[in-house]
Amino acid sequence: MGDLLSALPVVKHELQSGTKVVLVVFPQLLSFLDLIEFGSIRENLTLHVLPPRITPRTLPALLHSLSRYVPDIVWISPHAPGPASSWKVPLLFWLARRLYWRKATLAGLESERFSHLFDKRIPVDRRLPFLRREWTGFSLVQIGQLPTQPPPIRFKDAIQNARLQPPAYDLLIHPGAGAINRKWPLTHYPALLQHLPTELRIAVLGLPQDIAAMQSVMPKDRQIDFFTGSLADAIIRIATCRVALTMDSGNAFFAQVLNVPAIALFGASDPANVIGFEGSVQPMFEQQFSCQPCGRTRCRYQDVMCMSTLTPHRVAERIRQLLAENPWPKTAPLSL
Repeated sequence: MGDLLSALPVVKHELQSGTKVVLVVFPQLLSFLDLIEFGSIRENLTLHVLPPRITPRTLPALLHSLSRYVPDIVWISPHAPGPASSWKVPLLFWLARRLYWRKATLAGLESERFSHLFDKRIPVDRRLPFLRREWTGFSLVQIGQLPTQPPPIRFKDAIQNARLQPPAYDLLIHPGAGAINRKWPLTHYPALLQHLPTELRIAVLGLPQDIAAMQSVMPKDRQIDFFTGSLADAIIRIATCRVALTMDSGNAFFAQVLNVPAIALFGASDPANVIGFEGSVQPMFEQQFSCQPCGRTRCRYQDVMCMSTLTPHRVAERIRQLLAENPWPKTAPLSL
């Protein structure tokens, strides 16, 4: 979901400019979009839902469903790393342009697969962080029409306002990620707690299978709360912690939007190409192996070494430092 969050500033800018925007998304992203605050400009946004899988069998109906639109620009969002970028999406929109959108300009980065089919091939470095890559690329399509900085994205007030409340936990851990090789080894978590003060209020957040796995390894002599639930519940939990520990996942982007101090563990991806080093999230990445960063969703080795070598001791040091920089209650200035 971090890729979608990185694309939304472009969507928001176009909506604010009075443009009618069609956002083509997969069905699993609909509930997430319901959590974003668009305000009155939401009426100019249409969501077109793709089938869960694009196959030769679903393609004719999908193309026909796209024929109802008359776009001026078709922008292919450049969120994925090169090895994982889609070839189906560029080909789909090229076919739709040939069949129905004859006057549209098909645009995307020149590093996209099938970019030779584009009307505009944008020369933007794919190593830029998601947000900067998206904003820079689209600004070269709409030359002179975009400001230097993208507009901020906010969650709806029920989520955003939770950040204003006293933190419920000192440390919130989210061990989940969309790929196995982006997860920290389970055995590292008990060792992590050995390096953290016992008085810390700690919670673990995740999908049911992640929670079950964490409960099986976490020490029984520490007070730890475990939570699972809806996506909205999860983001609110992140909003109400002092510091978060996440993987290379959408949760790091949620923390960034909410301005929650966080450590995000990276191994297969270079955070410089994903979330960058600005904002409240501090990526932790140690390039020790020649295969890093591979940008892939599966590791060719049985042991995901780029994650397992991020030691509990060093992660704990970063967490303690971030907690020290974000005390609660916050220190008030002295009255003289």
